[in-house]
Amino acid sequence: MRKLFVLGNGVDWCEISLSKLIKRENVYMLNEKLPLVKNHKVARIHFSNKLNKHFDVPFKSIWFRSVKKYILDNSDRNDEIVLLVFDWNVFGGEKQFVRYIRKKIKNIRIVYIFTNIVKGSYAIQKKYVEKLNEWYDVVFAFDPIDSEKYGFSYSPLIYDSDPAYDKEKDESNEDMVFYVGQAKDRLNGLLSCYEKLRSLGIICDFHIANVDEDALKYQDEIVYNKFITYSEAVDCIRKSTCLVDVVQGDSAGLTIKTCEAVCYDKKLLTTNKHVIEYPFYDSRFIRVVESADDIDSDFFSLNRDVHYSEEGKRYFSADRFLERLENELIKNG
Repeated sequence: MRKLFVLGNGVDWCEISLSKLIKRENVYMLNEKLPLVKNHKVARIHFSNKLNKHFDVPFKSIWFRSVKKYILDNSDRNDEIVLLVFDWNVFGGEKQFVRYIRKKIKNIRIVYIFTNIVKGSYAIQKKYVEKLNEWYDVVFAFDPIDSEKYGFSYSPLIYDSDPAYDKEKDESNEDMVFYVGQAKDRLNGLLSCYEKLRSLGIICDFHIANVDEDALKYQDEIVYNKFITYSEAVDCIRKSTCLVDVVQGDSAGLTIKTCEAVCYDKKLLTTNKHVIEYPFYDSRFIRVVESADDIDSDFFSLNRDVHYSEEGKRYFSADRFLERLENELIKNG
């Protein structure tokens, strides 16, 4: 029997977006950056960036035992084990951890999963991205450009909507555009988008984080630098009729905004020109824009009954991910 163990990145959206996957029989998840030892003061010191910046702290394997025990306690001797490790999980960047788990657990395959472009990843920050193909059986990049550049396998983000979502009950009767995310290199684009939407009389609910004090505009209308949980974000997504997706640089990866729009049947304004290449794309509901000037009222007034195909939604699903995983494990022996 195959059992799947997931080491998440410690962010609440990881667990919520994977809800359908982790509800499956024989799937177990630890959504902690430091699995099972995050509250241990000594462990936090042992894995501190400040300390490890100067030298690789020895004897970290004492903390790996908790993960080994968790896996063995939830599996039998003859089970086939697959361990999924998400980027930003601290153990995932430790060669010692991968070696230790392979040594202690028979019949295990270990898979690394990116949830952001590689240049914005923990693997880049900690300088082990070039080692991933050596350490792991499969590495999944969510950006096709990264996949080709580094020789990784490709998979979009895993995403399934909340089965309790009722579009007719939850969605606003008025056009409402929602955005939540960090400013990064896209603040000007977001503000231009906001201005154009407001000029069209569209209700906007924008939450932008990590913005410098001197760059704050429309402070009475835009929520700046305030954290909301992913559960709160999903509530806003349910109410909205359209989402905004301004990608970083030339990224070709499908961000979580695209997953949300398709799975929750929302219109999408996106700067990702590659979105037209995917099976869920529907020109009635997705508008690719180069600038805010490409946004017009017709996009909102026409085709108001937004429903993507079930096959399109399945592109992001846990079921489809498991098919990709199976294919890659077979291919890599």
